[in-house]
Amino acid sequence: MISYTFFRATIFMLLSSDLCFGAGIIPVDLLRGTAGQSVTFETSLEPTPEPFLALTWSFNITTSIITSTSVDVVGPGYDGRISLDNSTGSLVLRNLTEEDSGEYELIVIPYGAEPIHGHATLEVLNEVSIPNMACPTENLIEGKSSVNLTCNADGVVLDRIWKKNGKPLHPGDTVVFYDGGRVLSISPVDRRDSGVFLCKVSNSISFDTAKCKLKVFYGPDEPIIDQDPIGAELEESVILRCSADSLPKAKFSWKFKRTVMYGPEHYIEEMEKRHLGKYTCTAHNEITGLEASAVHTLRDAGTLISMSVVVCTLLTSLGLMAI
Repeated sequence: MISYTFFRATIFMLLSSDLCFGAGIIPVDLLRGTAGQSVTFETSLEPTPEPFLALTWSFNITTSIITSTSVDVVGPGYDGRISLDNSTGSLVLRNLTEEDSGEYELIVIPYGAEPIHGHATLEVLNEVSIPNMACPTENLIEGKSSVNLTCNADGVVLDRIWKKNGKPLHPGDTVVFYDGGRVLSISPVDRRDSGVFLCKVSNSISFDTAKCKLKVFYGPDEPIIDQDPIGAELEESVILRCSADSLPKAKFSWKFKRTVMYGPEHYIEEMEKRHLGKYTCTAHNEITGLEASAVHTLRDAGTLISMSVVVCTLLTSLGLMAI
């Protein structure tokens, strides 16, 4: 029985005697397998009428998988895990683990011919798990808060892609990736950062995703006051409307002289002179704690028109305005 050590020593002596190996006999250089499954190292050898004088499979050069002469000698850790086709040298390796990743070499000594060999690399991967990405539980305030999203997954992660609202996310002024893309950091957050963030992890055999929906609270922005109708006159009804961009929606209050009113609208059923003057609308955001105000002056359009007529008449009489 030829031992693995003696077999390799014999091959080394043959090589030292200027006998060269024949063409590679494993056509696929890189094989990938899934942990727990099987992989087959196929060879390009045709079955021969007579068995080979000897052949051996080895792992990372130093570890014997099987040496086959008149009998088969299986290396430690491979008993029950391999099947060898003695006529072609093809090898099946079962119950793969990540520790099986590495270099595999086959050396064959046919009868009446020089040794031939082949080699291949095996990459064994575990399927990636569903990533674990915890969403922040505290309120995110525009311009004040920061957020770190961490995308963790079991298994060998070869690629990690971040998206926001379905579009690839790239680093920018406030967006930074750390730890090989595992951590997404946004500091400070902006209202435009609201949306669904997705992290996709993958390797050559599997992929999975995790999602996190961020809501950034902001505002209120400076209020906008609209008057309806714009040209309201005395004894007519008029509505003042106040709006401001805010999340959540702002709450509004009005201040006129010493009177305070609440709500986004202030309705005057019949405008009188006592209603004329400056109205201040204040928008308040209960989460951000911010306030913003705007001022609107309510005037009597009828008086303005009358004053315009008087001015025009006066200018005409003075010859300062063309008729």
